[in-house]
Amino acid sequence: MATGSGKTFTAVTEIYRLAKFAKVKRVLFLVDQGNLGRQALKEFQQYTVPEDGRKFTELYNAHILGQAGIGDEIKVTISTIQRLYSRLTNNELDDDIDEVSGYEADANSFNQKSRDISYNSSILIETFDVVIVDECHRSIYNLWRQVLEYFDAFLIGLTATPTKKTIGFFNQNLVSEYTHEDAVIDKVNVGYDVYSIRTKKTAQGDKIEAGTTVQIRDKTTKEKRLEELDQAEEYTGKQIDQSIIAPNQIRTIIQRPCI
Repeated sequence: MATGSGKTFTAVTEIYRLAKFAKVKRVLFLVDQGNLGRQALKEFQQYTVPEDGRKFTELYNAHILGQAGIGDEIKVTISTIQRLYSRLTNNELDDDIDEVSGYEADANSFNQKSRDISYNSSILIETFDVVIVDECHRSIYNLWRQVLEYFDAFLIGLTATPTKKTIGFFNQNLVSEYTHEDAVIDKVNVGYDVYSIRTKKTAQGDKIEAGTTVQIRDKTTKEKRLEELDQAEEYTGKQIDQSIIAPNQIRTIIQRPCI
């Protein structure tokens, strides 16, 4: 679904209909960061059911996964994939970790092993009937795949930016698509105009002064390190985002100058 067209609202509507008409008992709503989980909970709390005007949370319980666990009476459990992993493996999780994108952690873990998970008798694989993954393009890569596949449940992904890996993970099973063009026609989103802007740096390039701290990323291993330039280096407009200085390395400006 296009950005701004209401993915979370659609998910809440879907969960309500599954609960009311399909008798779904429990739903897991996975998010990428803690703040997205809090936003999702507000969406559940503010959602008005169409039949009688009551709020979703007046009819069904929705909560953010914490130390108290899931609970038999809970209809919707909201969690980051990191916190769910910690509960499945019986490990404590620092609250600050919840605020870091699991996707970013995965992207910076090229050489790390996947998060292996063993059966946890306190969290049964049939705990949830449906697992909905918000921003699923950010959550299904190397580290976290086992977390998503732990439960014997229908797995539904939501995203505005599907990638080939995302579609592949769901076995090419794209069941619904709502494009930006569709949203504009329905007056859900507004159209836009694209303006191309030329700047002096994008046209002519510039120079990185000696003493500037740059980030070095190895193109093969993806490992990163910081390094201070011994001498100034020039770059062209085409290299404005990433200054490639060697066949197997990329340098990115971090700050200037370094004190």
